[in-house]
Amino acid sequence: AACGNLSKVSSEGTAELEDLVWPKVDRAGFNHSGSQEGSWPNWDNVRLIERGMNKDQLYNLIGRPHFAEGLYGVREWDYVFHYRENGEHKICQYKILFDKNYDAQSFFWYPNGCNGNSTYTLSGDTLFDFDKDQLTADGRQVIADVAEKLKASNAKEVQVTGFTDRLGSEAYNLDLSKRRAATVGALLQQNGVAAVITTDGLGKAQQVKACADETGQALRDCLRPNRRVEIKASGGTATNSTDAGLEGPSALYDKNYPYPPKR
Repeated sequence: AACGNLSKVSSEGTAELEDLVWPKVDRAGFNHSGSQEGSWPNWDNVRLIERGMNKDQLYNLIGRPHFAEGLYGVREWDYVFHYRENGEHKICQYKILFDKNYDAQSFFWYPNGCNGNSTYTLSGDTLFDFDKDQLTADGRQVIADVAEKLKASNAKEVQVTGFTDRLGSEAYNLDLSKRRAATVGALLQQNGVAAVITTDGLGKAQQVKACADETGQALRDCLRPNRRVEIKASGGTATNSTDAGLEGPSALYDKNYPYPPKR
């Protein structure tokens, strides 16, 4: 780890969860008013962040890091983000780790899920074989694990949404995404989730990675983040995690956020 880092960061820009160090929120140096250290981010910009971005690109999306990160060899940026969930003001921390070339490689949230309602973004490649709508053995285990978390949170409503990459026709991808979402929803029920489960597929809508320069297998690999299933729960008990993780707040995954004011 370089001298500018709090955590133990590898040359590849990775770290184990137990090696992450989170600065105290009240030490944030970002301009703030009153007790609100940190920022209220534009979540459309946060959704654009991906591996391989350099510091200038990240700076243009979400601004400078919120803490004094050091002067030399800095491969770790920390932020404090504010948002509202069902009218409740919430705060969570966001960490970006860079490789030896100072390209972003890893992204973490503290606490995991930011103590909001349960939201999961699952890789379609983990759940399904390419162009299939039946879950793999590993995929079935992933859904079983999610089911246990949904039951623990006493979720009342669960929305499962499938997405594909942009390859193939719009009609085919729309049908595939709906079939995959239905498969996931059915398995959640089989694993004892008593919530009202609705499923839908949006096909190639809401692409999260463009991949303009790749072809062939390299293109298919690059587009992997677009092949995903999102599971969003509401009406249950918010999580109360004290651990860091890969899941961000509900605002990150909800394209309708921010919501219009309640009347």
